[in-house]
Amino acid sequence: MQHAKRAERPKMQPPMTPMIDCTFNLLVFFILAPSLALSEGFLTTNLPRSGPGPVPPGPPPEMIKIGLFDEAGGRDVSIVLGDTQALGSSFASLRAALQDMRARGVAADTPILISPTMATRHKWVVSAFDAAVAARFADIRFAVPYQ
Repeated sequence: MQHAKRAERPKMQPPMTPMIDCTFNLLVFFILAPSLALSEGFLTTNLPRSGPGPVPPGPPPEMIKIGLFDEAGGRDVSIVLGDTQALGSSFASLRAALQDMRARGVAADTPILISPTMATRHKWVVSAFDAAVAARFADIRFAVPYQ
């Protein structure tokens, strides 16, 4: 009589690929979780400092306008202070006129608007800015050049 050979049981091995995927997912989670918790609820912002509150609306401040007009194809400039006072091309006379305004009591925080034309060279705009700074004005603004 022959003995029946015992059938060998198949070896059970759990599938390794899903286990490795789960392991790496857990590893990544536990590496990143502490760094995510630190920035949670924290937004970087640049807020203004607290102060006395909003400024009540009032009339806009008087503005001193300096007009710069291109002359002779960019080789010279014509300076107009306000809308009427022509100063020629001398930035020394512009500085003197602005210093005279300061001596007459115009505040240093009075806005100055430098308004060049499109063809005005940059060096003339910088010279007008220097004249306003030399006259001790603090609020100097620039208008968009027009044609």
